[in-house]
Amino acid sequence: MDKKIIEYVLIAIAIILLIYGGYFFLNYHYQETELSFDSITLQAPSSSQYAVAGDTIEFKNPTYSFYNLNLTKTTSSDARVKTLLKEYVNFKDGSVDYLNQSYYVVNVNFEERGFSNHAMIIPVDSFDKDNLSFTRNSTVFLFDANNREFVIDSAYNSQVVL
Repeated sequence: MDKKIIEYVLIAIAIILLIYGGYFFLNYHYQETELSFDSITLQAPSSSQYAVAGDTIEFKNPTYSFYNLNLTKTTSSDARVKTLLKEYVNFKDGSVDYLNQSYYVVNVNFEERGFSNHAMIIPVDSFDKDNLSFTRNSTVFLFDANNREFVIDSAYNSQVVL
């Protein structure tokens, strides 16, 4: 067989594989399930298994520990919430952002209880963003995981009714 024909066949195969890979990459849809608990609705990976333990929902993914997440419904007077806010004030390792102009999402990077990233959903009317303190007691949703992007995405994609 001629060397030129072999070269053209290899180039054609490489182009077909690149086109297929690009098409798959652009059209891939991640499989997730919408779950509703009490006053929150969130998206979770379909492969995650979850268990409800009191006010905490524990998501465990047997395949990828990246998707392990704990979601806790607590109050603003909880010791964990105060600890996370204190860490944010002291080290400024995180962010405070708006969610739908009715909630704040406070993200804190801090090693606690086996998780290194935390996000809290706090109502705007009960939290002073300037001095990071609560003006009145309110419900807080606390997300714990080991990947910053996953925690923030989980908090932003959730729908909360407080």
